[in-house]
Amino acid sequence: MGIANLAALLACGLAMGLGALGSGWGLGYTAQGALRALARQPGKQADIFRNMLVGQAITETPAIFSLVVAFLLYFSVDTVLEAPNSLAQCAVYLAAGICIGVGAIGSGIGSGLVANEALEGMSRNPRQQGQVVMLMLIGQAWAQTGGIFALVVSLFLMNTGGFSGLSAAGDWQLLGFIPVSGGELVGAARFAGAGIAMGFGAIGSSIGIAYVGGMACRAVASFPDAAGKVKTAYFIGSATAQSPSVFSLIIALILLITG
Repeated sequence: MGIANLAALLACGLAMGLGALGSGWGLGYTAQGALRALARQPGKQADIFRNMLVGQAITETPAIFSLVVAFLLYFSVDTVLEAPNSLAQCAVYLAAGICIGVGAIGSGIGSGLVANEALEGMSRNPRQQGQVVMLMLIGQAWAQTGGIFALVVSLFLMNTGGFSGLSAAGDWQLLGFIPVSGGELVGAARFAGAGIAMGFGAIGSSIGIAYVGGMACRAVASFPDAAGKVKTAYFIGSATAQSPSVFSLIIALILLITG
């Protein structure tokens, strides 16, 4: 077994091990919000339980992304084409695993933060349940964006480097149109840099957006008359908090497509 195969197996573990952290934390935090809501409004058990399951389903999405990439990495062991001991090919697999594993942490935690605040908000003011659920779903969707960016970069890494292999000349020809010049070491650094940039870059934005979404749910539940102004601030604040992960995506793509 070549060293690239060993790197793929290690990346598989990193993708799933790290990717499960955020979702696991977020799932528990969502359940905590449901328990507090039930203590305050035991008569609303059905509504609280239903919305808890909806929130948890979305919170688990980043772990599912990590699972998909982990499976792809595992099965790529038998599809390494040429030069299985290539340093650059090892970097592709490790970068893909780190990117989705780390990138999923913020999305999982963030989705749980939003759901926790939404469930507590519903219990404080059951009449605003519809508004709060809508804001929860929007907040969780926004919090997932960083994880989606990480998934895209991970798949791009594996598609372009891992499954395309090396040319006979030894230079990386990614899908035939993305040359990596400067030798194998430079190519490996590019792949690793792209995975690190997007993986770590996704954490802060996802959690930041979740704080905005959670406070919006709390504000609408507590002060229904201010819902319009709260939503305006919510959308602007979330869009601004998203920008760092977009910057990370841009840098990751630049590293991958420039030679």
